[in-house]
Amino acid sequence: MSSFLGTDTHAIDHKGRISIPASMRRTETGRAITRFVLNMGFDGCVHVYSKDEWKRMMERLRKIPISNPTGRAFRRAFLTDAKEVQVDAQGRVPIPPALVRRASLDKEAVVHGAEDHIEIWNPHRFRAAIAPIMDVEGQYERLAAEHLKDESA
Repeated sequence: MSSFLGTDTHAIDHKGRISIPASMRRTETGRAITRFVLNMGFDGCVHVYSKDEWKRMMERLRKIPISNPTGRAFRRAFLTDAKEVQVDAQGRVPIPPALVRRASLDKEAVVHGAEDHIEIWNPHRFRAAIAPIMDVEGQYERLAAEHLKDESA
């Protein structure tokens, strides 16, 4: 299992590769992650999954009944641009051109650890996504109180 934390800005080279921080290329037990699965995420970013987390996502996806039209449509959309990629010797992964276009990526991107997956963002979109939470006085604290409740208390 992996826990991805932190946010950094990295260049995207002319071949469409981006560096994944070293801390995000290891599992919690220290095992190197050499392959990731990329697909279109939510809010206009690219999601990056470890192979283990991708397997968990596929288990959840398989539970959507194929007889459900909206479920079929979601499965199709979720898997459309999914691609397994290899981490190279410099710690970079190639971002498929379709995902580069859909996420409006250019010369640099934000690599954001989102606990169970990594997100790759256009820097302007990332700032716009977090601004409503970070810029409104007290909003961050209100959301933390709402979503991080201690259920055991």
